[in-house]
Amino acid sequence: MLSAVVVNYNGGKRLLRCVESIRRHGGMVEEIILIDNGSQDGSADAVLAAFPETRLIRLNDNPGPAVARNRGLEAARGRLVLLADADTRLTEGAMETLLQAHADTGAEIVCPRLVFAPGTNTVQCDGAAPHFVGTLILRNANAAPDAGGPPRDVGGIISACLLVDRASALDAGGFNETFFFYFEDLEFGLRMRLLGHRIVCASRAVVIHDRGSGYAGLSFRGTGNYPRQRAYLSMRNRLLTIAICFHWRTILVIAPALLLYELATLVLALMRGWLPLWARGWAWMFTHGREVRQMRRSMQARRKLRDSEVLAGSPLPLAQGLFKSRLLTAATDAFSRLLAAYWRLARVAAN
Repeated sequence: MLSAVVVNYNGGKRLLRCVESIRRHGGMVEEIILIDNGSQDGSADAVLAAFPETRLIRLNDNPGPAVARNRGLEAARGRLVLLADADTRLTEGAMETLLQAHADTGAEIVCPRLVFAPGTNTVQCDGAAPHFVGTLILRNANAAPDAGGPPRDVGGIISACLLVDRASALDAGGFNETFFFYFEDLEFGLRMRLLGHRIVCASRAVVIHDRGSGYAGLSFRGTGNYPRQRAYLSMRNRLLTIAICFHWRTILVIAPALLLYELATLVLALMRGWLPLWARGWAWMFTHGREVRQMRRSMQARRKLRDSEVLAGSPLPLAQGLFKSRLLTAATDAFSRLLAAYWRLARVAAN
């Protein structure tokens, strides 16, 4: 049985298009569960009016997409679950391709090719890879779409749309609800890989991802001002991912690179007026030390793969449009090459 879980927060008409794109795949999806994170725009009720067979679970306030996905995984009856955000929609044949990729590979997670809309001429990613400084590399980001290829192993995910093995995801602890938003998919995918689970990208399965405001106005699509709350969450959640998932030996070996990257982050924070956000992220890590240590112990006790088998060293991922200056762009490219060279040496000594 295949369940679909759609996560919504004020999704508007995009939510209707998402649910309709899932329903178009006929008898493959036996239930659609809508997890609504306290929307105020009536979008959840509009889905019930249009598709009354939808199971609606309303959450109070807005606990974040990680919480919503976990409640959906817990409520689903299917062995496989399609997790989809309200601003995505499946193209024709995408579901069949995802299911076939799962059948062919046995992977616990299958991700599609995400293509930005409007326009549908720019790839957002074909899966991802965790960078050793604690960020996420998007594969084939901003490339022109092609016909795609057979399922390919990847090291990470972004969580806009995924086919997951429900039991494996829940056994791993699901999405870490401490993250609220941003990098919750980095940490979940990295944790799944370190626990020995397989992730593949089926690039012939195309899912459209809207370039709009995204979740709760925290997404950034390369234009406009970078949201301050996203900046805080990205800085804090990067530290949290490293603290939970990286082996102590890896942290020791890459400490010079981590310190250099943190210095660069501090400089960026000063340039953008984010210094209080940077300090707040570090303060959170210290004040929640006991909670972080508990999460770390749980993860490290069950890991099956070494960090060096999962982490990547290049390119250094940064949000498109974050830097406008050619000088800063050139400096970032040089910094990326330096980190890549460091990782080529350090991974031999990493755990």
